[in-house]
Amino acid sequence: MMKRLFWVLVAFVTATPVFAQDEAGGPAFAGGGGDQVFTRVDTVNPMDQVKTFLKTKANVALSNDQERTLRPVVEAALQQIRDLSDRVAAQRGGRGGQGGFAGRGGGERRDGGGRGGAAAGGSIAALANGPAAQELKKINDDLMGKITAALKPDQQVAFKKYLNEETKKAGGFPALKLTMEEAGAPLTPEQEPQIQGFYNEDAQQRIQLQRQAQGPPDAAKLAELEKATMAKIVKVLTPAQRKALLDSRAKQ
Repeated sequence: MMKRLFWVLVAFVTATPVFAQDEAGGPAFAGGGGDQVFTRVDTVNPMDQVKTFLKTKANVALSNDQERTLRPVVEAALQQIRDLSDRVAAQRGGRGGQGGFAGRGGGERRDGGGRGGAAAGGSIAALANGPAAQELKKINDDLMGKITAALKPDQQVAFKKYLNEETKKAGGFPALKLTMEEAGAPLTPEQEPQIQGFYNEDAQQRIQLQRQAQGPPDAAKLAELEKATMAKIVKVLTPAQRKALLDSRAKQ
């Protein structure tokens, strides 16, 4: 019976990709998922973006005391992103006359009026989709953790729910790990590096497919890659974890 369940599961998840990674370059940018606190670097008051983010995403409103606690943390995170934008722009040699943003709060440009390097026009979307994506993700994830720590228990519950939903949307290893934890069948210390390795291999092969295609990879080749990756993952899951994977997919 369990052997039959195994092959049913393989057939199911390979027919409909589960926890697939969003881009050929790897898992989706995430701060808990596919979202980020800041969308622009040329903001005068970064707390405004944070308050809007929390209210819009998790219906969380900060008190004055919470704002005072978070303000230096938020400003420091935004400065890290500005510095990252400057560095990426410098590495690109300022192509097209594009320089980076500098300084806190005012969004002052070093190029005297041109667009802001990787953060062109003030947006950080280019950073999130470029070679600096992982560094940007780390800054965002760190900020998410500090914001969570400053929230009251009921606010933390609402924010964590939002973050978990975003994690699942983003897919990849974090989504699989969260699904197993919620099902009471967490990945073991032995399984985690194995499965993370499968996703890393998947990401590298996606990059290769993208390079070969010199653009969006062939959909059929991506489907085969997703099938092969999920087959590897399923083989190292326990019966309870396979059931959790099936159950999670059935709820979608």
